[in-house]
Amino acid sequence: MAACEKANLRWGETAITEIVISHVAEAVAILPFTQAAESISGADWIWWWVDASSAYGMLVQAKRLRVSRGKWRFDFDYSKGTQRSRLISTAEVLGLTPMYALYLGTGDYRGWTPCSDERHSRRCLPCRKRSVSLMPALLTYGVVPEDPGDIYERSTALEELWTPDSTGALFIPPLREEIAPDLVAFLMNPQTGTRAVAKTLIEQVIRVRMGQFGEVIAPAKAALPDGSHDRLGSVFQELPADTGHWGVPYFERILGPLLHSPPSYVLELESGDFDAVHLASTLPENVAGMVVVRLHQNG
Repeated sequence: MAACEKANLRWGETAITEIVISHVAEAVAILPFTQAAESISGADWIWWWVDASSAYGMLVQAKRLRVSRGKWRFDFDYSKGTQRSRLISTAEVLGLTPMYALYLGTGDYRGWTPCSDERHSRRCLPCRKRSVSLMPALLTYGVVPEDPGDIYERSTALEELWTPDSTGALFIPPLREEIAPDLVAFLMNPQTGTRAVAKTLIEQVIRVRMGQFGEVIAPAKAALPDGSHDRLGSVFQELPADTGHWGVPYFERILGPLLHSPPSYVLELESGDFDAVHLASTLPENVAGMVVVRLHQNG
């Protein structure tokens, strides 16, 4: 993105996605699909985060930041919301968390907003990391966050997604006494590897939920009612049914795809023993490819 900006070139979502994936290609398993997804604007990628004890799956759609006269804009409602609805419905079918990869550009492109570091000329490291950030699609429901502060609050730099957290646990008071002990332990204690990724995302959602006014629905319900879509068991069997202002049970939406083991197609991709044509034929046409990231549990 920095090179494109320097050359006065427009950096598009597809091009940046390919560049990002190419830079991590040696460290992850990648499978691009040569199917109809290539002709669909907003084609999505499946990302699986895997370690020795768990796996976490997400469906990621890229959105670039556009800045005009100092104002930020993301085209989440492209073509009357068809891209977003396709992302969410496909993620639901595949049992994945719908996510946005936000391409924020360089600090210069963003006007160093909302960075408070005065040493901009020294290339503020947190701002540089923000060039590629992730945000649950759930957080665009109802209100599209176009304020720079909202975007920074609701997203996390890709490079820091699996970093063990150092902050205290976030809890919505009415839920504290109702949630299952295993989920309490998950939220109360630092996590590493794949579980750190999942915890980072649910904490993003909880922070926003804590700022909403509305009745909290505390009773828990089963996160995974059946074993469809090649699931091998959710880490959490019961999750709170609270929906916030989004109208969907957000704990299930974010933590449901956290599994004890990855689906068989993920293991096949890592081993190299798979039929790419067959796998592509079993997935919705808007899926452009798949990335598998294997993490170490020590962070």
